[in-house]
Amino acid sequence: MPLAAGTVRDVPVRALKMCGLTWSGQFLWFSEAVSNEIIAIDTCDGTVLHRVPCPEVRTDLTTLRGNLMQIAGGDRALRVIDPNSAAVVAEVPNPRPGHVLCGLEATSHGIWLGYEDLGIIDLRSQEDFHLIDSIHVGGSVAGVTVSDSFLVYADYRAATINLVDLDERRELAAYSVAGNPTGLTWDGSKIWYCDHTTLQLRAITVPGLDKS
Repeated sequence: MPLAAGTVRDVPVRALKMCGLTWSGQFLWFSEAVSNEIIAIDTCDGTVLHRVPCPEVRTDLTTLRGNLMQIAGGDRALRVIDPNSAAVVAEVPNPRPGHVLCGLEATSHGIWLGYEDLGIIDLRSQEDFHLIDSIHVGGSVAGVTVSDSFLVYADYRAATINLVDLDERRELAAYSVAGNPTGLTWDGSKIWYCDHTTLQLRAITVPGLDKS
């Protein structure tokens, strides 16, 4: 049975379909699939700080070398956008064409890509997107993030956030959360998620998430 995870922060936002989420080191960016925008907010009061247009927003979002990377379009390509100018810097095809890419997180080790229909989270090179590793998971991936020692994914249908130990390559725990989680990010102490059902950004804390 999943463990219960209490919410430690709730930030209501004006949105209709919340998708991806990422932490820039200063504020949260979330993507919204009706307005087709990526929006930065202040986590203290939810004030909108910046808006970046992004046609055909789909699922998750991350930051990469100061840019935003958004899953976009019917083929779920990886679109890289300059947040200051809103210019498209690059667009990379879905590395697994025809499959439902939902989770995305860039790290120093590479880019994690989670597939809802395959139950797989891939690690790929930032440079040429060659496959470095794949981890099979038991849930349906809706969003991905990484802490120092754990790979974390959201399961929208089960309303859980799930921890995978990267050293042991196994799922350790599932946490039931309020609403239905889509995009995920980690700010160094809390896991934030898009609650697709109630249109809020929520944060939970998980004991031992940072094992360093």
